[in-house]
Amino acid sequence: MNSKPRRATYRHGNLQTAALKAAYGLVAKVGHERLSLREVADAVGVAHRSLYNHFGDREALLDAVATEAYTRLAGRLKKAQTPEDYTAIYIRFALANRAIFALMASRPHATMKYNPPLQTAVHKVITEAMRIFCADIETPAARRRAVMKIYITLYGGISLYAAGVLDQPSEKALIAELSAMNAGM
Repeated sequence: MNSKPRRATYRHGNLQTAALKAAYGLVAKVGHERLSLREVADAVGVAHRSLYNHFGDREALLDAVATEAYTRLAGRLKKAQTPEDYTAIYIRFALANRAIFALMASRPHATMKYNPPLQTAVHKVITEAMRIFCADIETPAARRRAVMKIYITLYGGISLYAAGVLDQPSEKALIAELSAMNAGM
């Protein structure tokens, strides 16, 4: 009897990684609201049931995509040296990846404690904000308020700009305006 060793990876590589990559691309193209496991499975060439070995359900796959997006954003934010750099990097990421950014914003913070990888990725972004904006702030409560103010300003400005409500002539003008609002944190 000829027995072959069991493979640790999908025949064309790692299925989990391939599915995550496909889902990221599909979310970027059509938005997270319309993503289905069948669509992701079709993109990687497997039966949709195969994805359940790696993702408990559609929400788990969306959480994995959001984790990847926060990780990518945090990597970019590490290059920021000033509040203006941070603001510009954050805004450019959000506007260049609108559907991905919408997915990121859709993940409920209250449930992140049940998803350590997502929580860790989000905290990497927050850590970069604290590094840039909170160096001179002494108390944890004051640092928390400062970071909340920054994110409320960024999210609100980006959302209003993307919807065409905020009267800014360009991305560059938006960056300048939100940088000025966040100055002196």
